[in-house]
Amino acid sequence: MIAWSVELSQFDIRFEPRTAIKSQVLSDFVAEMTAPVHSEQLWTIYVDGSSNPKGSGAGVLLEDGQGVTIEHSLTFTFQTSNNQAEYEACIAGLQLAKEVGAVKDPLLGKYLIKVKELMANFVEATIQHVPRENNTRADILSKLASTKSLGNNRSVVQGTIYQPSVMTVEQVAIPDNWTGPFIRYILHGSLPADPKDKQRFLRCCAWYTLIQGTLYMRGFSTPLLKCLGPERADYVLREIHEGSCGHHLGTASLAKKVLRAGYYWPTVEKDATILTRKCTHCQLFADLHKAPPEELTTTQSPWPFCRWGMDILGPFPQAPGQLKFLIVAIDYFTKWIEAEALATITSANI
Repeated sequence: MIAWSVELSQFDIRFEPRTAIKSQVLSDFVAEMTAPVHSEQLWTIYVDGSSNPKGSGAGVLLEDGQGVTIEHSLTFTFQTSNNQAEYEACIAGLQLAKEVGAVKDPLLGKYLIKVKELMANFVEATIQHVPRENNTRADILSKLASTKSLGNNRSVVQGTIYQPSVMTVEQVAIPDNWTGPFIRYILHGSLPADPKDKQRFLRCCAWYTLIQGTLYMRGFSTPLLKCLGPERADYVLREIHEGSCGHHLGTASLAKKVLRAGYYWPTVEKDATILTRKCTHCQLFADLHKAPPEELTTTQSPWPFCRWGMDILGPFPQAPGQLKFLIVAIDYFTKWIEAEALATITSANI
């Protein structure tokens, strides 16, 4: 440093050491990589239910913070109490926000469960009771739905609910492939008729579980593996093998990569073998098959070792035992070679 100071003194240049690099890098990282703050959009739902001798209905008013307003009027074709109408209105409001329950009455308890189930689909949701006098627009919509007659012009979106929301039955489509028996067992307890097949099937069922209508398999050291049918399995296998991130793996590596990706079906290894054998690129650029086209057969010589050729090679760099010459003999018919290292070339050694 002193030598450089002397050299630079004639140019009127002053050396200034740099500050700590680590702290500067951290400050630059905070300044450049700080994520922008996104304000969450808050939606407000106003609902009201109405029931009278003429019928019952509900009104829903959905507003966001930017002035967008959605009005929805519903008519119930079944008889409800005022409390049931209020809960149907609440459910319709939540379903309007996500296409988404209260007291001692068992039926109202079902409404409460339904509301909580639909509220779980939102990051944050709050239900607040608003007096009817402070919720006039939703109240008007509910009265409009409960008193409307046929043939009137509709100035707002109106709909009809034909049965209580808690009476709706969700149907799970059971595919007609290898996953069907497992899904039917988990949902309905269906078992094969043959006792031998029943025991084997029950052992296999312990590995499977159903989550939101989708069958998963439990792995030994992996998370739950999503079970796929034949059509979806073929697409996933091809995407992993030759897709945007695929590099034409071999059979064993391809099957293992499918499992690491979180998918499973019983014939994954067999399908991987078939795919790699049919893949054009895999066949064009694979290693050449060097095995002979037919089995090798031994050659029967009528006069074995009838003619020999011999030669002496050397001297070579000296090896252990002072070996530096090589005598080589070859049978001309069978091409059999014999070699021996020698220290000296004498008639006795040969």
